[in-house]
Formats: sequence, C-alpha cells, structure tokens
Amino acid sequence: MNINIAGLNVHQAARRLDLSRLPATHHDRGSRGIGIFLVLFSLVWGGIPGVIVVSQLMSGDFDPGMYFLLLFPFIGTGLFLFGLRTLSYRETIHIDPRSVSFESRSLFGRNSWMEPLHRYPGIVKRTERRSGGKNRSSYTLHIAELHHPDKKKRVRLYESRSNSGFRQIWEDYCRQLNLPALEGDTDNLVSRAVEDLDKSVRDLAGEGKLKVDFDPRKPPPAGFELRVDGEFLRVTLPKARSSVIGTLFVIAFACVFIFIGFGIDDAPVAFGIIGVLFLLLVLGGVVWSMITRQALQLGRDRIRIFHETPWGDTNGRILDSNLIETVRIGGVRSNNERNGVLLVTDETTGKIGEGLPPDVLEWLKNCVLAVITR
Repeated sequence: MNINIAGLNVHQAARRLDLSRLPATHHDRGSRGIGIFLVLFSLVWGGIPGVIVVSQLMSGDFDPGMYFLLLFPFIGTGLFLFGLRTLSYRETIHIDPRSVSFESRSLFGRNSWMEPLHRYPGIVKRTERRSGGKNRSSYTLHIAELHHPDKKKRVRLYESRSNSGFRQIWEDYCRQLNLPALEGDTDNLVSRAVEDLDKSVRDLAGEGKLKVDFDPRKPPPAGFELRVDGEFLRVTLPKARSSVIGTLFVIAFACVFIFIGFGIDDAPVAFGIIGVLFLLLVLGGVVWSMITRQALQLGRDRIRIFHETPWGDTNGRILDSNLIETVRIGGVRSNNERNGVLLVTDETTGKIGEGLPPDVLEWLKNCVLAVITR
C-alpha cells in the first residue's frame, strides 16, 4: 500500500503515513527537481573553471596563481555526486504489527534493516524550529516519530507546519501501533500508556496511576506568594531571571539599525525607523517583566493564568481542569526555549513559570497537580 505525501504548506502535512490498516508500506524517493538542479549547477560551477585550467595547461600558458580554480571542480564533483544520489534515491518503510523494516537504494549503494516493534519504547511528539531561508520566515515543524534509542532506526510518521489536529494524529498512531505516547525532552521523556490516552490527570490520579508528591504543610520556595481566594488557591510566582547579556545584545543590535538609518548619509531612513520600533519593543518587554508578576487561580475545576500589574489583574486565560491530560516541565515549541510547567489538553497548552529554576518548576507542577486532582 502506497502512502501519499502532500506538499508542504501551512495546512497540509509534508509527510503522513497511513497506519489505519496494517501492514502498511510507504514508498519515498529523492527530490527529482533538487537532483537535476544540483547536477546542472555542478557542471557549470566546476566545469567552466575546469575547462579554463585544462586549456591553459594544454597551451602552456598556465599561471601557477590560477591553482585556486581547481577548488571549483573539486566542490562541483561533490555537488554532482550528491545530485546523482538524490535523483536515484528510493526508500521503502514497511510496518506490521510485529516489526518495522527499512530499505534505501541509490547509485551508491543499498541500506536495509529490520527491527521488532516491541523494541520501540513509543511514539514521541515533538517540534523542530526550522529556518525559512532567504526571504522566508522561520517556522515550526510538528513531528510524530516512532522513537528508538538508535537514531538510525527512528521513523518519522508525520510532519507538518500546522499544529491543527496534531495531538489527535499522534494519539491515533499510538493506538494503531499499540505503543505508549511519549512527550518531553529526548533525555527526559514522559510515557503514557495507550489505554490512558484522553484520560485527564484527575482520572489517572483516581486510578492510582499518577502519584502527586506534594506536602501543603511545607513552605513554598522563595518568591512565591500563596493565599486562599474564595474557592481558589491564588499563587503568585517569583520573577524569572532574564539574561542581561542577551538583553544588552538585542538593544545593541537595534542601536546599530538606528545608527545606520539616521547617522549614515544616503542610508535608507527605514533602517532607523525599524531600529527604533525594535528598541521600543525590547524596552517595553523589559519594563513589563519588571512591573508585573505571573499568577494563578487554582481550582478543582478550572485554572486561570494571568498577570498582576500595578493597575490590577489582567484577564488572562482559563483552562478547564477536567480537560488537562498532562502536567509536565518542558517547552512548547522547541527544546531550545526556556522550560516552564505545561498544562496540556487536546486543544491547547498553557505554560507557566517560564525560566524558573528546575526545583522551583517541580514544586509548581506538584502544587498544580495537588489542587486539580483532589
């Protein structure tokens, strides 16, 4: 059974293996357009300088100072070979209820392996930040991957720029292969059994599958403020430390644009305007972080996430505690962002305490769990 792969755009998946019926076989091939481009480009890049060197050698007029031209045929040869490999590349992935097999072929050889399905600890849900290239904005890829300790045996099942329906697709893969759902950092993955998918943390705690290590008699870490607010526990979080060096670097970057736009003759004034706007944005963020603090209203049935300001509380956002399936420490969009406590539902993810120390985040996570699972 062939698996269709749609073109990559904001709404379609660049890769989606259909595992609704097993066994399933996925065929893929290298990009013909990229392969042809690389072959033709390498012939021009390396061929013309190569012809110049050969003609000068044959005529006896070769200047030793022209030796640097040999670098172009050298690089061109590498591009030519890579282009041929891309043109000739074929890949086949076969998945059945017991095993996963992979085979790839090209002009330069063949690679194949087979692995029992039970050696895969689960299917991981993760994101990758990608550069969009010239004249294109960067973007985030949402990936569901058959995870394996050996990176060479990991199988990417789904890949898309869009987050729409991503969690449901990931859970469906777990059910289809009867494998645990994995999420979090690669070195600290959180596993969730197939039969527990779509269960809230309250359900898991009620079944004894989730233990909450929280003692309300112990004082909270320094910087927290707790008080009872009607039926809610109001928790004001300590301020996270921001990077002074990083902030100064961004400010200096904006000042460079301002200097170019307003201080150099004939330079576009737009550079200066962009620099001023960027500087105001950065300074506004710094001031906001100085005069506000993130806070929570924790209740058994709902959580409100907002900020305390000198002129009162912001409206913030409200999460239904009954729909929260995971409370864990990590990042939302990539492993490179600062960690916080994530409150995950099928439709959305709330993040609190971003940038706080790991031990403080652990206390905050357990505090949230203790309230919503009671």
